[in-house]
Amino acid sequence: MIGGPIPNERQQVLDQLSASIDQFFASGGKPKELPGPSFEPRPTRPIAADALAEDDDPPKPGSRAEINLVRDLAKAHTFTEAVEASGIERARLLQLSKAHLITFLVSSTERRARTAAKMKRQDQRAAHCEQIKTLAGTGITRNQVAQKLGISYGHLVRLIDDHGIDFPLRGKLK
Repeated sequence: MIGGPIPNERQQVLDQLSASIDQFFASGGKPKELPGPSFEPRPTRPIAADALAEDDDPPKPGSRAEINLVRDLAKAHTFTEAVEASGIERARLLQLSKAHLITFLVSSTERRARTAAKMKRQDQRAAHCEQIKTLAGTGITRNQVAQKLGISYGHLVRLIDDHGIDFPLRGKLK
């Protein structure tokens, strides 16, 4: 077999396919036309009885009734609860609350997370201030201190100004 012609498998399959097609037509077979794809809409889901709102129609977007509904919801609900209760989209509810200065209740979980984040930021600022005070007298520049602490130069300047740290803008001129 070395040096002999390599059989073309694709050509063999095509020859076999064309032979079976010829045999089908020779035996009296006729081609059938299959139907193409057709559109069928999805079946509608049944609506649960408790999913329907008690009111006949929700307030129109931008109407006084919609704004009053949002104000009433804000008195007793968090933002997420108000979205679920009203059926108004999150983006629309956020837009209305910002435009009309409406604030929602804050859930205890959110409050704890915000308080923890605030405490972490305060601790981090205090640690940065201590590090800035120790590095201020060593003769390195403000930019080098900011890079060493991993904060921006603007944040460093804010910390220096807010906490009254003595860190000259430039070193002593010679």
